[in-house]
Amino acid sequence: QDPEHFKNVLIGSVPSALFVLVPLFALLLKLFYIETRRVYLEHLVVALYSHAYLCLCVLAICICSAISGLLPATAWWGRWPLGLLQTLIFFWMPVYLFWMQQRVYRQHWIFTTIKFSVLGTLYFLMLVMAIVFLALTTWVNA
Repeated sequence: QDPEHFKNVLIGSVPSALFVLVPLFALLLKLFYIETRRVYLEHLVVALYSHAYLCLCVLAICICSAISGLLPATAWWGRWPLGLLQTLIFFWMPVYLFWMQQRVYRQHWIFTTIKFSVLGTLYFLMLVMAIVFLALTTWVNA
């Protein structure tokens, strides 16, 4: 009945979802990089670092969006650079994560590209499932 309350409860439950997704992503890393003989804790550190980086990027995009929203509609000179910055951050996120994965696991870029693509797809599916689950539980409990 109250969409604002639904939105607030849904956003408030995101940290719980990340609390579950980080160890699952670390488990995926462990499975994909089993030949490196790294222990699970090392993959967990990589997963935590990746999520922290993504959260900082999303925060930067939200800050740019908020600043852009504060500008008057005629202030194209302020909105255009903020929009460009948001776009650059958005496209830089996967590039940096790819470089990080290649640097940490030290594999040829072809293997890293394949693993990065499959891991990214699997993680995206897990993220969508978590969002749907959160939305349903929020809707039922609201």
